[in-house]
Amino acid sequence: MSILSFRPLILGISIALLPLLSNWRIQAQNNSQNIELKVYSENEQKQSCPDKVIVTEKPHPYQEGSFATDGSVNLSAYASSISVKASNSFSVTWVGTLKPKYAKCFASAGMTKVDGQDYSGQVNYLRMHFVKGKVYLILDLAGSFDPNDYPLVVLKNSLKNGNPAWTWGGTD
Repeated sequence: MSILSFRPLILGISIALLPLLSNWRIQAQNNSQNIELKVYSENEQKQSCPDKVIVTEKPHPYQEGSFATDGSVNLSAYASSISVKASNSFSVTWVGTLKPKYAKCFASAGMTKVDGQDYSGQVNYLRMHFVKGKVYLILDLAGSFDPNDYPLVVLKNSLKNGNPAWTWGGTD
């Protein structure tokens, strides 16, 4: 039996699988991830601090030559009057006034889980401080690099519905 007799079968299977494979790629690109920042409190009464803060990040669809990820956090659950305190190409710091329930919180927070799995990354690029009635959310990409050894950069920082939002990325 020659390979030519299998050609229509292979072509038919390929055509049938193409939409399925394409759909998987789209689903993979549209998945957002939840990043848990565990709060480590110095307070004797731990209830004055949240146990954790959840950040959501979602990669942009594939674009040749670069990649980007959007992120946000519902910081208004813990604070009011949120604003950008400082920013540059590699870092952004948002600050807010802690709500009365959390006003006495003295703590720091860092990345501990991504989608429920222990975070094993070497760079803790999302951190928080709860100090003197204020909360600081820090997105710090310093020391992180893309596959071409260029630094990762903050492409956009803003407030969306009163909460911190950002886009960071690099080259591929």
